[in-house]
Amino acid sequence: MRANDSLQTGPAVSWLVVRGALVAVVAAGAVALCPLIGWQVAAVVLAIVAAALPQTFAAWGSVGCLVIGMLISEPDLGRAMIAVLVVQLIHVLMSLSLVIPAGSRVVIAALRPSALRLLVVQSIAQPVTVVVMVAGGAAAQGSAQTVPWAAVAGAGAVVALAVTLVVRANRRAP
Repeated sequence: MRANDSLQTGPAVSWLVVRGALVAVVAAGAVALCPLIGWQVAAVVLAIVAAALPQTFAAWGSVGCLVIGMLISEPDLGRAMIAVLVVQLIHVLMSLSLVIPAGSRVVIAALRPSALRLLVVQSIAQPVTVVVMVAGGAAAQGSAQTVPWAAVAGAGAVVALAVTLVVRANRRAP
């Protein structure tokens, strides 16, 4: 590279924005999903640890705190939909934190594929959440046995995913 050469990129954000967003998402999720202050504080503390030291995977502990908060309270469609969004956002931001080195800048265009994947997954997961919550509520009113059909549906989804992955893995590249 010569002295008069230059490199230009599009708009970029600091690595701190991604890690700060992780803490903000966990804090918002904790307030929305956890009825107990102790679990809210634990989730936020784990998010701060995850932002400072991503290799500890402490953000998964904050997801656990959110799950415990969900289990403590009554089932609610709105809270379930928020939980689906918050957990995926935590996963995406934690994954980005692992690959974005401290002190670096991230070109916003490089975040576009992650944002598109988030939107695709949410466009599938949110309707499924509504169906499961509504069907589960209707089944709970009719009988107390809502777990068996959910377990069968979950097992079917896992088998379908496994078959898809095995078939794709065994395909030869053209």
